[in-house]
Amino acid sequence: MIRYGFIRTKEDIKFLILYAMGFLTEPVSFDAVVDICTWCDDGFGYFELSEAFQELVGTGHLRAYEESEGAQYAITLRGREAAEVFEKRLPFTVREAAQKSALRVVRKQRRDAAIRTEVTEAAENDFIVTLTMEEVFSLDMHVVSRAQASLLEKNFRGNAEKMYQTILNALIQDGTESEDDAK
Repeated sequence: MIRYGFIRTKEDIKFLILYAMGFLTEPVSFDAVVDICTWCDDGFGYFELSEAFQELVGTGHLRAYEESEGAQYAITLRGREAAEVFEKRLPFTVREAAQKSALRVVRKQRRDAAIRTEVTEAAENDFIVTLTMEEVFSLDMHVVSRAQASLLEKNFRGNAEKMYQTILNALIQDGTESEDDAK
């Protein structure tokens, strides 16, 4: 299979990983690293990226953290120093794409961290679902089953901003109905 792109050698893949991870403010999953790096260049595949990534962990350029949601990775001081030294080996267009891609992941991390959900059982067949968008709004809803509560949590995590806009629009309408709305 012919691959088009600038990054083809394992060393260049390593430089790309380190360069991109230098923009991250929090540890990320390997899937996030794959998302960031494969978005930047088409000259390499998943297996080449995975091998280069594991070697960087082995050499101490990246550090693994075990979290409840699985392994998370962050760049080390050694990795930052290597990224700075070899940054210019990456073509400008790849560096620019890596920065944009990493910042896209940072925005998603911040958004996900600001959205919280909690389910408490108030009584039999009465669950309270708390949906919170940090420093924006919080909503408590009663539902009749754990399945409904899970559905609300899932939908809120995926659509919190849209739900906020819908609630806000409903609350700021002037309250007068036109004749067409009443029908």
